Amino acid sequence: MVRTLSDASSLFGKERYKKALEKLDKAEKLAEKTKRTDILCRVLLQKGAVMNSMGKPDEGQDLYDKALDIYRTSNLNEQESSVLKHTLSNTFSELAKHFKMVDSIENAEKCYLNEIKVYEILLEKDPEDEDSNLEIARVFKAIGDLYEYFKPEKMDPETERQYYEKILDIREKAFELLPDSETYIYDLAHALGKLVDYYIIRQDYKSAIQFQERVVEVMEELIDLLANWKDLKAKSNAYDKLGSLYAEIGEEELAQEQYSKALEYYGMIFDDELWPFSVKATLASELMERGKTLLLLKKYESAKESMDMALDFLEGVDNEEPEDSTEESLDLASVILGEGYEEESEDSGYLAELAEIFREYAKTLSDLNRNEEAEEFTAKSEKILRKLA
Repeated sequence: MVRTLSDASSLFGKERYKKALEKLDKAEKLAEKTKRTDILCRVLLQKGAVMNSMGKPDEGQDLYDKALDIYRTSNLNEQESSVLKHTLSNTFSELAKHFKMVDSIENAEKCYLNEIKVYEILLEKDPEDEDSNLEIARVFKAIGDLYEYFKPEKMDPETERQYYEKILDIREKAFELLPDSETYIYDLAHALGKLVDYYIIRQDYKSAIQFQERVVEVMEELIDLLANWKDLKAKSNAYDKLGSLYAEIGEEELAQEQYSKALEYYGMIFDDELWPFSVKATLASELMERGKTLLLLKKYESAKESMDMALDFLEGVDNEEPEDSTEESLDLASVILGEGYEEESEDSGYLAELAEIFREYAKTLSDLNRNEEAEEFTAKSEKILRKLA
Protein backbone atom coordinates (compact mmCIF):
# COMPACT_ATOMS: atom_id res chain seq x y z
CA MET A 1 0.00 0.00 0.00
CA VAL A 2 2.85 2.36 0.82
CA ARG A 3 4.52 1.38 -2.47
CA THR A 4 1.29 2.15 -4.33
CA LEU A 5 1.12 5.57 -2.71
CA SER A 6 4.75 6.24 -3.62
CA ASP A 7 4.08 5.29 -7.23
CA ALA A 8 1.01 7.54 -7.32
CA SER A 9 3.03 10.43 -5.90
CA SER A 10 5.69 9.94 -8.57
CA LEU A 11 3.08 9.93 -11.34
CA PHE A 12 1.48 13.04 -9.85
CA GLY A 13 4.84 14.84 -9.96
CA LYS A 14 5.19 13.87 -13.63
CA GLU A 15 1.65 15.23 -14.33
CA ARG A 16 0.41 11.77 -15.35
CA TYR A 17 -2.84 12.39 -13.53
CA LYS A 18 -5.01 9.57 -14.88
CA LYS A 19 -2.41 6.94 -14.05
CA ALA A 20 -1.98 8.53 -10.60
CA LEU A 21 -5.73 8.25 -9.99
CA GLU A 22 -5.69 4.58 -10.92
CA LYS A 23 -3.01 3.93 -8.32
CA LEU A 24 -4.83 6.02 -5.72
CA ASP A 25 -8.14 4.22 -6.32
CA LYS A 26 -6.33 0.96 -5.66
CA ALA A 27 -4.72 2.35 -2.50
CA GLU A 28 -8.08 3.69 -1.29
CA LYS A 29 -9.71 0.25 -1.53
CA LEU A 30 -6.80 -1.34 0.34
CA ALA A 31 -6.93 1.30 3.07
CA GLU A 32 -10.68 0.78 3.56
CA LYS A 33 -10.22 -3.00 3.62
CA THR A 34 -7.44 -2.86 6.24
CA LYS A 35 -9.17 -0.03 8.16
CA ARG A 36 -6.08 2.18 7.96
CA THR A 37 -7.74 5.54 8.55
CA ASP A 38 -4.48 7.48 8.30
CA ILE A 39 -3.61 5.94 4.92
CA LEU A 40 -7.17 6.49 3.68
CA CYS A 41 -6.97 10.20 4.53
CA ARG A 42 -3.62 10.52 2.83
CA VAL A 43 -5.03 8.90 -0.30
CA LEU A 44 -8.02 11.24 -0.31
CA LEU A 45 -5.79 14.30 -0.01
CA GLN A 46 -3.58 13.15 -2.86
CA LYS A 47 -6.64 12.46 -5.00
CA GLY A 48 -7.89 15.95 -4.17
CA ALA A 49 -4.57 17.43 -5.28
CA VAL A 50 -4.77 15.52 -8.55
CA MET A 51 -8.30 16.84 -9.17
CA ASN A 52 -7.17 20.42 -8.47
CA SER A 53 -4.26 19.97 -10.87
CA MET A 54 -6.69 18.74 -13.52
CA GLY A 55 -8.73 21.93 -13.17
CA LYS A 56 -11.50 20.38 -11.05
CA PRO A 57 -11.34 22.47 -7.85
CA ASP A 58 -14.80 21.53 -6.54
CA GLU A 59 -14.10 17.81 -6.78
CA GLY A 60 -10.70 18.38 -5.24
CA GLN A 61 -12.14 20.25 -2.25
CA ASP A 62 -14.81 17.56 -1.80
CA LEU A 63 -12.04 15.00 -1.34
CA TYR A 64 -10.18 17.28 1.08
CA ASP A 65 -13.42 17.74 3.05
CA LYS A 66 -14.04 14.00 3.11
CA ALA A 67 -10.65 13.42 4.74
CA LEU A 68 -11.26 16.24 7.22
CA ASP A 69 -14.68 14.82 8.11
CA ILE A 70 -13.10 11.45 8.85
CA TYR A 71 -10.80 13.18 11.34
CA ARG A 72 -13.63 15.29 12.78
CA THR A 73 -15.95 12.33 13.40
CA SER A 74 -13.31 9.75 14.30
CA ASN A 75 -13.41 8.15 17.73
CA LEU A 76 -9.77 7.14 18.04
CA ASN A 77 -7.50 6.74 21.00
CA GLU A 78 -4.92 9.47 21.69
CA GLN A 79 -2.11 7.83 19.74
CA GLU A 80 -4.28 7.02 16.70
CA SER A 81 -5.72 10.53 16.71
CA SER A 82 -2.21 12.02 16.84
CA VAL A 83 -1.10 9.88 13.89
CA LEU A 84 -4.13 10.98 11.86
CA LYS A 85 -3.60 14.65 12.70
CA HIS A 86 0.05 14.52 11.64
CA THR A 87 -0.88 12.63 8.47
CA LEU A 88 -3.37 15.31 7.47
CA SER A 89 -1.25 18.33 8.38
CA ASN A 90 1.95 16.94 6.87
CA THR A 91 0.22 15.89 3.66
CA PHE A 92 -1.44 19.29 3.21
CA SER A 93 1.92 20.94 3.86
CA GLU A 94 3.71 18.72 1.35
CA LEU A 95 1.03 19.34 -1.27
CA ALA A 96 1.28 23.10 -0.67
CA LYS A 97 5.02 22.94 -1.30
CA HIS A 98 4.42 20.94 -4.46
CA PHE A 99 1.97 23.50 -5.81
CA LYS A 100 4.37 26.31 -4.90
CA MET A 101 7.10 24.61 -6.90
CA VAL A 102 4.85 24.44 -9.96
CA ASP A 103 3.79 28.10 -9.50
CA SER A 104 0.20 27.28 -8.57
CA ILE A 105 -0.38 29.86 -5.85
CA GLU A 106 -4.15 29.27 -5.67
CA ASN A 107 -3.82 25.53 -5.05
CA ALA A 108 -0.96 26.07 -2.60
CA GLU A 109 -3.05 28.53 -0.58
CA LYS A 110 -5.99 26.09 -0.64
CA CYS A 111 -3.79 23.36 0.88
CA TYR A 112 -2.56 25.72 3.60
CA LEU A 113 -6.11 26.80 4.44
CA ASN A 114 -7.16 23.17 4.72
CA GLU A 115 -4.17 22.51 6.97
CA ILE A 116 -5.53 25.22 9.26
CA LYS A 117 -8.84 23.32 9.37
CA VAL A 118 -6.96 20.32 10.80
CA TYR A 119 -5.91 22.37 13.82
CA GLU A 120 -9.33 23.97 14.14
CA ILE A 121 -10.83 20.47 14.36
CA LEU A 122 -8.23 19.61 16.99
CA LEU A 123 -9.32 22.66 19.00
CA GLU A 124 -12.93 21.48 18.77
CA LYS A 125 -11.84 18.13 20.16
CA ASP A 126 -9.49 19.61 22.76
CA PRO A 127 -9.97 23.35 23.50
CA GLU A 128 -7.04 23.18 25.93
CA ASP A 129 -4.55 22.21 23.24
CA GLU A 130 -1.93 24.98 23.37
CA ASP A 131 -0.03 24.01 20.25
CA SER A 132 -2.89 24.47 17.80
CA ASN A 133 -2.73 28.28 17.79
CA LEU A 134 1.03 28.08 17.29
CA GLU A 135 0.49 25.86 14.27
CA ILE A 136 -2.32 27.98 12.83
CA ALA A 137 -0.13 31.09 13.13
CA ARG A 138 2.71 29.20 11.44
CA VAL A 139 0.47 28.28 8.51
CA PHE A 140 -0.81 31.87 8.15
CA LYS A 141 2.83 32.96 8.00
CA ALA A 142 3.44 30.40 5.26
CA ILE A 143 0.51 31.83 3.26
CA GLY A 144 1.85 35.37 3.71
CA ASP A 145 5.31 34.23 2.59
CA LEU A 146 3.67 32.55 -0.40
CA TYR A 147 2.16 35.83 -1.58
CA GLU A 148 5.39 37.70 -0.93
CA TYR A 149 7.24 35.11 -3.03
CA PHE A 150 4.80 35.31 -5.95
CA LYS A 151 4.40 39.08 -5.96
CA PRO A 152 3.94 40.12 -9.62
CA GLU A 153 6.61 42.43 -11.00
CA LYS A 154 4.06 44.71 -12.63
CA MET A 155 0.62 45.59 -11.31
CA ASP A 156 -1.76 48.46 -11.93
CA PRO A 157 -2.18 50.68 -8.82
CA GLU A 158 -5.52 49.21 -7.73
CA THR A 159 -4.33 45.61 -8.09
CA GLU A 160 -1.12 46.47 -6.22
CA ARG A 161 -3.07 48.00 -3.33
CA GLN A 162 -5.35 44.98 -3.10
CA TYR A 163 -2.36 42.63 -3.20
CA TYR A 164 -0.66 44.40 -0.29
CA GLU A 165 -3.94 44.49 1.63
CA LYS A 166 -4.33 40.73 1.20
CA ILE A 167 -0.83 40.12 2.58
CA LEU A 168 -1.59 42.50 5.45
CA ASP A 169 -4.79 40.62 6.29
CA ILE A 170 -2.86 37.34 6.45
CA ARG A 171 -0.06 38.82 8.58
CA GLU A 172 -2.62 40.28 10.99
CA LYS A 173 -4.16 36.85 11.54
CA ALA A 174 -0.81 35.36 12.54
CA PHE A 175 -0.04 38.35 14.78
CA GLU A 176 -3.41 38.18 16.53
CA LEU A 177 -2.75 34.56 17.47
CA LEU A 178 0.78 35.23 18.75
CA PRO A 179 1.22 38.97 19.46
CA ASP A 180 4.39 38.34 21.48
CA SER A 181 6.24 36.70 18.59
CA GLU A 182 9.05 38.88 17.25
CA THR A 183 8.76 37.13 13.88
CA TYR A 184 5.08 37.97 13.48
CA ILE A 185 5.61 41.52 14.76
CA TYR A 186 8.20 42.19 12.07
CA ASP A 187 6.09 40.43 9.41
CA LEU A 188 3.13 42.66 10.23
CA ALA A 189 5.26 45.81 10.36
CA HIS A 190 6.72 44.92 6.96
CA ALA A 191 3.24 44.38 5.45
CA LEU A 192 2.05 47.73 6.84
CA GLY A 193 5.21 49.37 5.54
CA LYS A 194 4.43 48.23 2.00
CA LEU A 195 1.15 50.13 2.12
CA VAL A 196 2.89 53.15 3.67
CA ASP A 197 5.28 53.26 0.71
CA TYR A 198 2.41 52.66 -1.73
CA TYR A 199 0.64 55.81 -0.50
CA ILE A 200 3.86 57.86 -0.24
CA ILE A 201 4.58 57.24 -3.94
CA ARG A 202 1.13 58.62 -4.70
CA GLN A 203 1.64 61.53 -2.29
CA ASP A 204 -1.36 60.44 -0.25
CA TYR A 205 0.37 61.29 3.00
CA LYS A 206 -2.71 61.12 5.21
CA SER A 207 -3.31 57.50 4.23
CA ALA A 208 0.40 56.77 4.64
CA ILE A 209 0.28 58.24 8.15
CA GLN A 210 -2.60 55.96 9.13
CA PHE A 211 -0.58 52.88 8.24
CA GLN A 212 2.70 54.24 9.68
CA GLU A 213 0.94 54.92 12.98
CA ARG A 214 0.05 51.24 13.02
CA VAL A 215 3.68 50.35 12.29
CA VAL A 216 4.66 52.33 15.38
CA GLU A 217 1.99 50.58 17.47
CA VAL A 218 3.15 47.17 16.31
CA MET A 219 6.81 47.94 16.95
CA GLU A 220 5.90 49.02 20.48
CA GLU A 221 4.89 45.40 21.10
CA LEU A 222 8.64 44.72 21.25
CA ILE A 223 8.93 46.89 24.38
CA ASP A 224 8.25 44.05 26.78
CA LEU A 225 10.45 41.62 24.90
CA LEU A 226 14.19 41.25 25.36
CA ALA A 227 14.97 43.68 22.56
CA ASN A 228 18.47 43.93 21.10
CA TRP A 229 19.91 47.16 19.79
CA LYS A 230 18.67 46.40 16.27
CA ASP A 231 15.10 46.17 17.60
CA LEU A 232 15.52 49.53 19.32
CA LYS A 233 16.94 51.01 16.13
CA ALA A 234 13.97 49.64 14.15
CA LYS A 235 11.58 51.34 16.57
CA SER A 236 13.50 54.58 16.17
CA ASN A 237 13.24 54.33 12.39
CA ALA A 238 9.48 53.82 12.65
CA TYR A 239 9.08 57.06 14.62
CA ASP A 240 11.40 58.95 12.27
CA LYS A 241 9.34 57.92 9.25
CA LEU A 242 6.12 58.94 10.98
CA GLY A 243 7.70 62.30 11.78
CA SER A 244 8.66 62.88 8.16
CA LEU A 245 5.09 62.09 7.07
CA TYR A 246 3.62 64.56 9.57
CA ALA A 247 6.05 67.15 8.21
CA GLU A 248 4.77 66.51 4.69
CA ILE A 249 1.28 67.66 5.70
CA GLY A 250 2.54 70.61 7.73
CA GLU A 251 2.01 69.11 11.20
CA GLU A 252 5.34 70.39 12.50
CA GLU A 253 4.58 69.93 16.20
CA LEU A 254 3.58 66.29 15.67
CA ALA A 255 6.64 65.77 13.49
CA GLN A 256 8.89 67.13 16.24
CA GLU A 257 7.28 64.78 18.77
CA GLN A 258 8.05 61.76 16.58
CA TYR A 259 11.65 62.83 15.98
CA SER A 260 12.16 63.24 19.72
CA LYS A 261 10.59 59.84 20.40
CA ALA A 262 12.93 58.29 17.85
CA LEU A 263 15.91 59.68 19.76
CA GLU A 264 14.76 58.01 22.97
CA TYR A 265 15.61 54.62 21.49
CA TYR A 266 19.12 55.76 20.56
CA GLY A 267 19.43 56.89 24.18
CA MET A 268 18.44 53.43 25.40
CA ILE A 269 21.24 51.92 23.35
CA PHE A 270 23.84 54.44 24.53
CA ASP A 271 22.81 53.97 28.17
CA ASP A 272 22.97 50.18 28.10
CA GLU A 273 26.37 48.68 28.93
CA LEU A 274 25.32 45.49 27.16
CA TRP A 275 26.06 46.90 23.70
CA PRO A 276 29.69 47.28 22.54
CA PHE A 277 31.39 50.59 21.95
CA SER A 278 31.78 49.90 18.22
CA VAL A 279 27.99 49.67 17.84
CA LYS A 280 27.44 52.87 19.80
CA ALA A 281 30.11 54.77 17.84
CA THR A 282 28.56 53.74 14.54
CA LEU A 283 25.12 54.81 15.77
CA ALA A 284 26.59 58.13 16.91
CA SER A 285 27.81 58.71 13.37
CA GLU A 286 24.34 57.82 12.09
CA LEU A 287 22.86 60.39 14.44
CA MET A 288 25.15 63.02 12.95
CA GLU A 289 24.02 62.05 9.46
CA ARG A 290 20.42 62.16 10.65
CA GLY A 291 21.05 65.66 11.99
CA LYS A 292 22.45 66.76 8.65
CA THR A 293 19.34 65.54 6.88
CA LEU A 294 17.09 67.36 9.34
CA LEU A 295 19.15 70.53 8.93
CA LEU A 296 18.67 70.43 5.18
CA LEU A 297 14.93 70.07 5.82
CA LYS A 298 15.15 73.15 8.11
CA LYS A 299 14.13 71.08 11.14
CA TYR A 300 16.68 72.93 13.25
CA GLU A 301 15.48 71.93 16.71
CA SER A 302 15.27 68.26 15.81
CA ALA A 303 18.65 68.40 14.08
CA LYS A 304 20.23 69.91 17.18
CA GLU A 305 18.71 67.22 19.42
CA SER A 306 20.13 64.52 17.18
CA MET A 307 23.64 65.91 17.01
CA ASP A 308 23.70 66.87 20.67
CA MET A 309 23.08 63.23 21.56
CA ALA A 310 25.93 62.12 19.30
CA LEU A 311 28.27 64.71 20.78
CA ASP A 312 27.25 63.81 24.33
CA PHE A 313 28.24 60.23 23.57
CA LEU A 314 31.58 61.26 22.10
CA GLU A 315 32.32 63.55 25.06
CA GLY A 316 31.93 60.55 27.33
CA VAL A 317 34.53 58.54 25.46
CA ASP A 318 37.66 58.01 27.54
CA ASN A 319 41.12 57.74 25.98
CA GLU A 320 41.62 54.51 27.90
CA GLU A 321 38.72 52.69 26.22
CA PRO A 322 39.50 49.02 25.41
CA GLU A 323 40.52 47.91 21.92
CA ASP A 324 36.85 47.70 20.96
CA SER A 325 36.78 51.51 21.14
CA THR A 326 38.90 51.93 18.03
CA GLU A 327 39.65 55.37 16.72
CA GLU A 328 38.30 54.08 13.43
CA SER A 329 34.80 54.31 14.90
CA LEU A 330 35.34 57.90 15.98
CA ASP A 331 36.99 58.74 12.68
CA LEU A 332 33.84 57.53 10.92
CA ALA A 333 31.88 60.13 12.84
CA SER A 334 34.52 62.72 12.02
CA VAL A 335 34.33 61.97 8.31
CA ILE A 336 30.53 62.19 8.27
CA LEU A 337 30.60 65.45 10.18
CA GLY A 338 33.33 67.06 8.09
CA GLU A 339 32.35 66.20 4.51
CA GLY A 340 31.98 69.74 3.27
CA TYR A 341 28.29 70.16 4.01
CA GLU A 342 28.79 73.89 4.19
CA GLU A 343 28.89 73.87 0.39
CA GLU A 344 25.44 72.31 0.10
CA SER A 345 23.27 75.19 1.18
CA GLU A 346 22.96 78.94 1.19
CA ASP A 347 20.35 78.79 3.96
CA SER A 348 21.59 80.98 6.82
CA GLY A 349 19.73 79.01 9.51
CA TYR A 350 21.27 75.76 8.31
CA LEU A 351 24.78 77.25 8.16
CA ALA A 352 24.51 78.86 11.60
CA GLU A 353 23.51 75.53 13.15
CA LEU A 354 26.31 73.77 11.28
CA ALA A 355 28.90 76.28 12.52
CA GLU A 356 27.77 75.71 16.12
CA ILE A 357 27.93 71.92 15.68
CA PHE A 358 31.47 72.13 14.27
CA ARG A 359 32.48 74.32 17.20
CA GLU A 360 31.02 71.87 19.73
CA TYR A 361 32.69 68.93 18.02
CA ALA A 362 36.03 70.78 18.11
CA LYS A 363 35.63 71.08 21.88
CA THR A 364 34.92 67.34 22.10
CA LEU A 365 38.09 66.53 20.13
CA SER A 366 40.09 68.89 22.29
CA ASP A 367 38.87 67.14 25.45
CA LEU A 368 40.15 63.90 23.91
CA ASN A 369 43.56 65.52 23.26
CA ARG A 370 43.00 65.29 19.51
CA ASN A 371 44.13 68.88 19.11
CA GLU A 372 45.02 68.85 15.43
CA GLU A 373 41.54 67.65 14.50
CA ALA A 374 40.01 70.13 16.97
CA GLU A 375 41.78 72.96 15.16
CA GLU A 376 40.46 71.67 11.85
CA PHE A 377 36.84 71.79 13.02
CA THR A 378 37.32 75.18 14.66
CA ALA A 379 38.55 76.45 11.31
CA LYS A 380 35.49 74.98 9.60
CA SER A 381 33.21 76.75 12.07
CA GLU A 382 34.99 80.08 11.58
CA LYS A 383 34.86 79.71 7.81
CA ILE A 384 31.08 79.31 7.89
CA LEU A 385 30.69 82.28 10.25
CA ARG A 386 32.77 84.45 7.92
CA LYS A 387 30.55 83.34 5.04
CA LEU A 388 27.47 84.37 7.01
CA ALA A 389 29.01 87.72 7.88
